[in-house]
Amino acid sequence: MKITALTKKDNNVLVCFEDGEFVAVDYRTVLDYGLRKYDDLDDDKKLKLISDSEFVKAKDSSFRILAKRQHSGYELRNKLLKKGYTKETIDRTLQAMQTGNYLNDEQFTKAYIDERLKRKKIGINKLKAELFKRGIARNIIEHNLSGIDSELSYENALSLAHRKTELLIKKGTEPNKIKQKVFAFLSSRGYDFETIMKILHGLELSEE
Repeated sequence: MKITALTKKDNNVLVCFEDGEFVAVDYRTVLDYGLRKYDDLDDDKKLKLISDSEFVKAKDSSFRILAKRQHSGYELRNKLLKKGYTKETIDRTLQAMQTGNYLNDEQFTKAYIDERLKRKKIGINKLKAELFKRGIARNIIEHNLSGIDSELSYENALSLAHRKTELLIKKGTEPNKIKQKVFAFLSSRGYDFETIMKILHGLELSEE
């Protein structure tokens, strides 16, 4: 099918064909193909042109998304799906992002754990659940969580417990209910039963 016109519109070029059909193609893809008026494209080449154009746009979308923060492959896939890209285009884009090391679930997991553990003082159980939700493979999660300093985790839980206890005391909470509330709080933050009980046994509360 012969091209009858090439019209630039923003970052796209409208490629018009002699049968009246037209497609909007990213201008960089048009340049890569060296398209000109009266060029003849068969159906296969036309489909490849459209596919390559969508790939370029999907990569642009990915770079914009990743510029805001690191994402897991699962998160990026879902965001590209919401933007309307096809599965084939997304698969191709994710592969390109991984090859260029712009997308790396191992690096994402390490950074995620570091941020949530040190800044938010999240416990291992919650970290594990959050990483699963972000589509991280079990082996990557287990490998990275196994490297967490148990002393740091305990100190984080202890710090949270003291802060929570002080707030409850200021609110006038009865001493016999404080430990129950601290237990529930630490459990919601992802700390295991053994760690929580160790901390609760060490809490000194006045019964007055």
